[in-house]
Order: sequence, then C-alpha cells, then structure tokens
Amino acid sequence: MFQFGFNMFPDIPRPFNRSYKCFSVSMFPGNEREDVERGGKIIMPPSALEQLTRLNICYPMLFKLTNQKMGRITHSGVLEFVADEGKVYLPYWVSHSVNILTHD
Repeated sequence: MFQFGFNMFPDIPRPFNRSYKCFSVSMFPGNEREDVERGGKIIMPPSALEQLTRLNICYPMLFKLTNQKMGRITHSGVLEFVADEGKVYLPYWVSHSVNILTHD
C-alpha cells in the first residue's frame, strides 16, 4: 500500500492519512490521459475529496506520498477526484520517484 498524508493546519492536528492501491495513469479507464502522464498530479477517489472537505482544508492541496516499505517520499497535487474507490492513479515518473510498482 501507498501512504498519503495531508495537513494544511499546523496549529490544528487534522491530518489526512490514507492508504491506496497505486496504478499507472495508463491503466486509468476511459480516454487517453497523456496530459496526466506528463504532469505531476495524481487522480484520487471521490471519497478522498469528501473527507478533505470535512477537514476544512486550504487550497491548493499538496499531498505527501510515502512508500513505507522503501522509505521513499515525494509530493504531488491532485488533478481530479474521479478514481475508483481505494485506488489512485500516478504518472509513471511519480511512481518511479518513490520506487513503487503498480498495485503497491
């Protein structure tokens, strides 16, 4: 699993910590998504947006992506909240930078 962290309120500890299965954007159903592959943003499920909204977050959102097995970290924004529940879709270079394989 791949850990996501988010906390825009340093005075109020209200983190967003969830684990998701990671997939390449090339596996994202629907239209060709070359724009996502070239960018640095991820696609998350709608439930993530619902949870973040309840936390009264500030925009823009920045996520800390952590591969706990390998101890690798990177950061990313989110492009859309349209992924299947429990999944996130990452550009290849983002998954490579934290050394994860598809489905981690």
